[in-house]
Amino acid sequence: MQKRPPLSKKDIVILGTKISLLLLCLFGLFLFVRTHAPVRALDEYLQGSISPAVFLLLMLALPVAGAPLSPFLVLIGMKFGTVEGISLSGIIMLMQMTLTYFLVNSFLRKWIFRLLEFFHIPVARFNDDHSRWHAFIFMLVPGLPYVAKNNLLALTGMGLTPYLTINWVAQFGLSVPLILLGGAVMEMNLVILGIAFLLLLAAYLLQYFLRKRYRNTT
Repeated sequence: MQKRPPLSKKDIVILGTKISLLLLCLFGLFLFVRTHAPVRALDEYLQGSISPAVFLLLMLALPVAGAPLSPFLVLIGMKFGTVEGISLSGIIMLMQMTLTYFLVNSFLRKWIFRLLEFFHIPVARFNDDHSRWHAFIFMLVPGLPYVAKNNLLALTGMGLTPYLTINWVAQFGLSVPLILLGGAVMEMNLVILGIAFLLLLAAYLLQYFLRKRYRNTT
């Protein structure tokens, strides 16, 4: 893993611009929440048209197949509330990661390796404690989708326990602000909404500095 030099003035300007845009988007969401009517319409749809069992099944299956997880994280907070949304998301993500691990290390493993070789995508090996720290950084750094990170980490030869520990702690931790955001919007709780905004900003800054600090994770 190679370290990058300290941030230049150009990097600081770019970072400030991105943070400003993020805050602008969050302020727009705040104004949207204040109108209340669209939120109530979405609430009625979520509660009346989609049963909890169907929603949880879709959230479990679709991201494993490649669908983005982020919309489900916001919606589960809106449908089940903050506390239940976080608890259910933690369980579902653990199930997704476990399922992915066994699928990747089944008869699909050779086919996946051939596919990666075809696209010239290397697979790292994370066997010792030092390289596992690199794996944890890799799971935090943005760039690849949720399902891609799950699959690539499962291909490294890592055991199930360290795979789940590294993967779940990193990715679920970064997911909590989105769940809080959905729950706060539905509950019209501006305190939780503010906490969600701060956590999103903190997560973005963490990912930004990790990406700038390390060129790669192998």
